[in-house]
Amino acid sequence: MTAGDLPPEEPEPSTGQTHPPLPVLLLDDDFVAVSKPSGLLVHRDEHHPDAPAALQTVRDQLGKHLYPFHRLDRATSGILLFGFSRKAAAALQESLAADDAHKEYLALLRYPGSNSELGPSWTCDRPLHGDDDKPRESRTDFTVQEAFHRCALVQCRLFTGRYHQIRRHANHCGRHVIGDTTHGKGRINALFRERYGLDRLFLHLQRVVMRHPTTGAPLELFDPLPMPLPLVLDRLRAEAVPSCPPSPS
Repeated sequence: MTAGDLPPEEPEPSTGQTHPPLPVLLLDDDFVAVSKPSGLLVHRDEHHPDAPAALQTVRDQLGKHLYPFHRLDRATSGILLFGFSRKAAAALQESLAADDAHKEYLALLRYPGSNSELGPSWTCDRPLHGDDDKPRESRTDFTVQEAFHRCALVQCRLFTGRYHQIRRHANHCGRHVIGDTTHGKGRINALFRERYGLDRLFLHLQRVVMRHPTTGAPLELFDPLPMPLPLVLDRLRAEAVPSCPPSPS
């Protein structure tokens, strides 16, 4: 998403469905960072004209016009930034696209999956097609943080921002994101719903590092995993702990 693609300002209150206020991670003179829950749109579109959306929610919450400048899939949770002007949004986008900036996601992936030779750290640079059906350069780095039985908590670092990039690259590597109903495995998703109570995509943007668009100072944003994701991890850890042998009489 570029600054030129930003939706217009909305001077009137939203007429569609509303959503409770979102947690504010950072409020600056020119922008705001919030924690977006899974299932919430960034902004409405022609397919969801009346659905709750972060843009309208935070705009009404702060009483300011907002401009989005980066994508966060509806099913993905985590850090979401809005500028208070087109100029601020463009400056933020430039900062986030700089070589020293990065976005870190946490995801629960099948592991080792169907491509075990990849090991615990790997890169997928398979080009991804956009709406114009042209291949576009793409790169995601994956690093296992904690391994469980047939799955692992993985840190995912994006170097490009293609549509569903992490989910598509994980699928290509045979290590699907758990809970992904588009690029994942239905039977695995069903197992995690029934056994671990995971009823959403396990993908969360937890950390953004970039230069402040105005001062140039280092800026780090952090958003911890929301419920129920930590509970899922706790249940996976509990399964990995062997039961204690009976005490001798």
